[in-house]
Amino acid sequence: MGSLSTNSAHNPARRGGELGTLVRARSRAGRCALDTRTRAAAYATILMALNLYLVQNLFFAEFTGNMQTNVGSFHAITRYILAHFPHLNWFPFWFNGQPFENSYTPMLHLMDAAFAWMTAISPARAYNFVTGSFYALGPVVLFLAVWRLTGFLETAFFSALLYSLYSPAELFPFFVADVGRLNPWRLRVLVYWGEGPHVTALTILPFALFAAYRVLTTGRYSWCVLAAISMAWMVLVNSFSAVDLAIVCACLVLTVPRKLAVPSALRITVVGLAAYLLACPFLPPSLIRTISYDSQFVGGDFRHAKLIPAQILVLVVVALAGFATRKMRDRFLRFAILFSCALVLIVGLIAMAGIPALPQPHRYSLEMEMAICLLAAFAVRPLILRLPLWMKGALLVLAVVAAEHQTVHDRRYARVLTQAIDVTQTPDYQAAQFLGTHLGGLRAFVSGETGTWLNAFVDTPQMNSGHQPFDENGPVDTEAIYAIYGDDGAGARAAEISLAWLKAFGCHAIFMGPSRLYGQVFKHPQKFDGILPVLWRQGDGVIYGIPQRTRSLAHLVPESAIVRRRPINGLDVEEVERYVAALDDPSLPANEMEWLAPDRARIQTVVHPGQVISIQTTYDPGWTAFAGGKPARVAPDGIGMSVIHPDCDGPCSVDFIFSGGWERKLCRALSIATILAGLVAGCMARRRARAVDEAKLRGGQRL
Repeated sequence: MGSLSTNSAHNPARRGGELGTLVRARSRAGRCALDTRTRAAAYATILMALNLYLVQNLFFAEFTGNMQTNVGSFHAITRYILAHFPHLNWFPFWFNGQPFENSYTPMLHLMDAAFAWMTAISPARAYNFVTGSFYALGPVVLFLAVWRLTGFLETAFFSALLYSLYSPAELFPFFVADVGRLNPWRLRVLVYWGEGPHVTALTILPFALFAAYRVLTTGRYSWCVLAAISMAWMVLVNSFSAVDLAIVCACLVLTVPRKLAVPSALRITVVGLAAYLLACPFLPPSLIRTISYDSQFVGGDFRHAKLIPAQILVLVVVALAGFATRKMRDRFLRFAILFSCALVLIVGLIAMAGIPALPQPHRYSLEMEMAICLLAAFAVRPLILRLPLWMKGALLVLAVVAAEHQTVHDRRYARVLTQAIDVTQTPDYQAAQFLGTHLGGLRAFVSGETGTWLNAFVDTPQMNSGHQPFDENGPVDTEAIYAIYGDDGAGARAAEISLAWLKAFGCHAIFMGPSRLYGQVFKHPQKFDGILPVLWRQGDGVIYGIPQRTRSLAHLVPESAIVRRRPINGLDVEEVERYVAALDDPSLPANEMEWLAPDRARIQTVVHPGQVISIQTTYDPGWTAFAGGKPARVAPDGIGMSVIHPDCDGPCSVDFIFSGGWERKLCRALSIATILAGLVAGCMARRRARAVDEAKLRGGQRL
């Protein structure tokens, strides 16, 4: 080393030549990098502008003509957050009340509420603006993530352009029957079907893929943190994201060298576990269990045993595809093949053969479109590279012309789909205003999309409505709601059985009207004529009043009147009718129940031995009660409502409080511990990196 140093010192010409070569090389690299970054910025701008152009109406419309969607339920959650933040324990609007996290995964609604609060706009405007922004951002994130993963700038842009303008879902007649030919399926899912959370979560999926790849290839702590945060964020926006992430990570692990497969799987599993611990306060194990069970019966029969053959087929095909492509040098193309195989099978089996591999498998069509666009772009890349220059130019011109034509077509479709309306002229709004004015805080049964939109406008709680996969009393609620709608096997007792359920769940009115929602059409819409008083009628919609002895949800009844066992089906109402008879018994005192907050009530009553207080609110282990200042046991009855066993004899004041229970407290503690452990691990990783840098510096100085 000394001689090399001496030679350099005594040969200035050589030293200057090497230095000049180095400077020129760095200059060329800088210009190349600048050129690449400039092109990347231009491509990202084009994609953003294109997608903003398609959804521009959403940034100005408060309500569109798509009242058949479940968007109203998202507005309702945002209204609740704005009214009660940060006290978000109990959500009283749906399914006779439920924990807030059971309303829906909350991240999008928290963002909507924050944006509405900062800008002083309505929840509806905030929802359209936020989801429209994420829609436009989706292809941009896809482009940037794929470019950084592969280094192929133009191919990444082409895949994102395909994703912006074209809909591979139209390969299946199942989707063509809905969206038509050459129309943007992703936009229809967002606006017509109200899948704002799904589209929003899908926007971040490419970044989660990129972060997971960096975790596997670098192992750097910062990428582990970013991967965990992005995964947790996605799952808290939309529960379907858990399946998306599992598929993406599995396909990614399959592309690594065989000797690294097990360590890679372990590393990504640890990151996934950290992501769940971050998210678990809003996604506790009990809610996962509820979603897993209820999803089997939403939109079809998706019981787990029925799904296993199709799931085995998907796993076998993906494994065979992984084996067949094991020698492929382009790892990203291999990933795209595996990703596409999994999703095309999941969606194709239900679309072509009616065979489900997952609950509601058709909803993974958006993920399938992303996978196919990636596969198409990277599969044709080697072919295009072999073409002569003139042919590449001709293909570029054709691509530009096709993109321009499709942009115009998509914009025309979007303009019709996102047309603003005056919501006050809709029957859904008018029925909601009547219920809000005449019932106030009294519960109602509101059918169809009117129930979906009800709490976007008023605070009237409901027996039904909401998102069925999140209903913790789903088995009983489903049977009761099905009996009220369908009357199957009820015969001449149809109205009598329906009325028993309505009174047992504390409803003071029922809205019956036409509906385009699955399973929410009355088989006998006139069954209450002449039996219940008509409070309101407009067109095909009618509101009947339901006579109740008191306006309270708290009822003092003999313990023997409580429903003991869960009904077998909606016709099994013998115990329910006995309970309703006790509610109507004029010899029992009428209790006063005051809701001090959505999660806290006070009951004034007179209790004697052998009596209990029945609360027509969904039971949850998080409910506690204090009777006369002493703890009182709270237990569920056979239909999932709460029963307080007070230790009183005479006048008694009872406090009914939702404290969350041990599971939610444990989840909050685990989430906080994960954050603190992450901060400590980050400091340690930074120290280690600094020590390594200092050691290298000292070694260089000695050298």
